Amino acid sequence: MPDDERSWPSDPADAALQLFLDWFGRRYARSARPVAQSPAGEALRAVRVRVGRRWELACTLVSVVHGEADLPFEAARAAVERRLDLEGLPLALWLPRGAELPAGEPGLSQLALAAHEARPLGEDGPLEVRRPVRIHLRRVDTEGSVVTVLGGLSPLWAQFTNRVPGSFQLNARDLHRLPASEEEREALIERVVLAAGQPDVDDSLAIPAEDVWTANRLGDRAIVIGSPAPEGDEASARLRRTLRALLREARERRDASAGADARALVVLAAATELADEKVSWALRGMDPTLHAGYDLIAVVADGRVRVALDAPAGALPWDVPAPS
Repeated sequence: MPDDERSWPSDPADAALQLFLDWFGRRYARSARPVAQSPAGEALRAVRVRVGRRWELACTLVSVVHGEADLPFEAARAAVERRLDLEGLPLALWLPRGAELPAGEPGLSQLALAAHEARPLGEDGPLEVRRPVRIHLRRVDTEGSVVTVLGGLSPLWAQFTNRVPGSFQLNARDLHRLPASEEEREALIERVVLAAGQPDVDDSLAIPAEDVWTANRLGDRAIVIGSPAPEGDEASARLRRTLRALLREARERRDASAGADARALVVLAAATELADEKVSWALRGMDPTLHAGYDLIAVVADGRVRVALDAPAGALPWDVPAPS
């Protein structure tokens, strides 16, 4: 697409749809392509998907991140997407919740460089975009053996207990997401433990680390997906309210799926890691009639697809060997 035909920022739901169709096609070994869809830019979209040559899937695409972005975040999204497009990097870039996007230099150049150097996770996995950051450790008391952690290392606070000489504060607010490798996570913990024994730790020590974002090679343009709202009870409550409202609206539009061979619900969510996405949990706690009638429910977050409701084997018309 020529530059003069592009507009930024893009619709994050486009990345969710592409990722879902890619996953769907590999799972069922069938071609899957959209043949009709409602306009982009809405929190609720209807998509007709041709499966193979014989079947049609009515897909309801729900974006619970649609209403979370503010004007500065959208401006930063546009700046990053434009820079990645100019760099020839048509990536879907998935931000950890609450991560800050660069809006100018040198941040845009640094992020573009990190995207160029992105590493794949396994043969079919997404990419890891690694951004160098620093975390800061300071001893606050010579008694005890504990580290109080703020930021992305907070889930691992117990791994420092009884391993450090005193009581410490670790500021890891610039670190939102850890690498997938357990060896690298353990190596970072060891660096913190070693730093705690240094004589100048009382004045605060800067420890190098990498903030790891997820990316996919999808389509022909860059798409940035995320939310400026950090993880927390408020974000979870807002997600439940938004999801209920959108599912009610989708239920009222079900005539649009008439004549399809099956129906799918695809929910785009913001999550620091796929394991932490809250949509699957929210669906289990709400009125089941809101999502009844779907043959498949999938959550797209952190560059991956998670099945929240799966059809029994052989229940879908294309989930059987095609006739010769």
